[in-house]
Amino acid sequence: MYADNLHRVESDMRFEPRTWLGVLDYDRLLHAAAPSTHVPVVERFDWSGRPIEPGFRRIRVMARQTYVLSHAAIGGNSAAAAGAPRAARALIERGVDNGQFHCLIAPDGTVLDPTADLYDIAFGLFAIAWWYRLSGDEDALLLAEHSVANVRKKLASPSGRGFVARAHDTGPHQQNPHMHLFEAAIFLAAFSGRPVFQDLADELFELAENAMIDSATGTLSEFFDDDWRPLARRGLIRVEPGHHYEWVWLLHRYGALMDKPRAFAIADRLFDFALRHGHDPVTGLVLSAVCPRGNSIASDLRVWPNTEFLKAQIAMRELHGSGQGFNDVAVEENLARISRYFLEAQASGPAAELETGFWIDSVESGSYQPMSDHVPASTLYHLFFAFTELLRHRQGHPHFSGLPW
Repeated sequence: MYADNLHRVESDMRFEPRTWLGVLDYDRLLHAAAPSTHVPVVERFDWSGRPIEPGFRRIRVMARQTYVLSHAAIGGNSAAAAGAPRAARALIERGVDNGQFHCLIAPDGTVLDPTADLYDIAFGLFAIAWWYRLSGDEDALLLAEHSVANVRKKLASPSGRGFVARAHDTGPHQQNPHMHLFEAAIFLAAFSGRPVFQDLADELFELAENAMIDSATGTLSEFFDDDWRPLARRGLIRVEPGHHYEWVWLLHRYGALMDKPRAFAIADRLFDFALRHGHDPVTGLVLSAVCPRGNSIASDLRVWPNTEFLKAQIAMRELHGSGQGFNDVAVEENLARISRYFLEAQASGPAAELETGFWIDSVESGSYQPMSDHVPASTLYHLFFAFTELLRHRQGHPHFSGLPW
């Protein structure tokens, strides 16, 4: 069992998210000299922060960077305020056709994959929520409503509950895109008050409560069969502690917004399982995946489960005050681990040149060497949201204010 006083990370100084966010160069998130006909959003960087051109742009990355710039602009950052309209315009003008978010486009905006993908759509909607919060753009909100209607038409599951992962997909049901659609619906509902988004949030909560979360074990599986029963892949049912923590935070936001106290009780069970079974015994980092009995089934260590742990800690603190896994020591220990393993240049190896304000997405268990040869832009969403949530909490701002500092 993970304990608050275990796995202490030695450091000469306390990690301060405000400082890291202050060093973050928001101008670098967009290509400064990109032609007006091209998509300005950067897909990936090298270790020193220079853009790498992979020849494509994922809609989910464009959406995440639109979110980061919009949220940072709300928080008062002038560089982000200048970049947010460029990112939002590129997303809306290049990433959507007739209310349908694409999956993949070329740097010049040519559509490479127009498939309706629930994960990409969820992030497109999430970005629209924050862009609307910043700009008050009613047309963007109408686009979000149109997109939700398309999801219901094109991706409705034959089971009558939830959605398929991609159009014409015959694979398993997946919790992850539903979770991010829930996230988008919550923030669209909070920022706009429109019933279409509130109804979607309610529907997804019902699906999570009655199908995706196992009341007997307090676990959330990743994959499900046609009737929403947990589905084993390669002989194992996959449970991701990071997603447990992400759902904890979302259930707290939903419970507060919709006045649904039972959402908090569900969150408590998810947090308890992840805290007991979801941490590496050597480092205290959050494991990538375990089985429902708690045994590790994936050894890589990624930054995002740890940032979601931070968000869950904040949610638990705001409801319960202090407790196992979310007291002051636990929060500071988590911050120190995130900094040491994912935000600092390594003594040797490929990330020795990591520039301040950039990040390592994942490391191998044991060696703690990066598992990628670049800095994926998609990861910033996790770091930025977790750190701004902590600052919002420390300053006593309301849940949906968007004010990080």
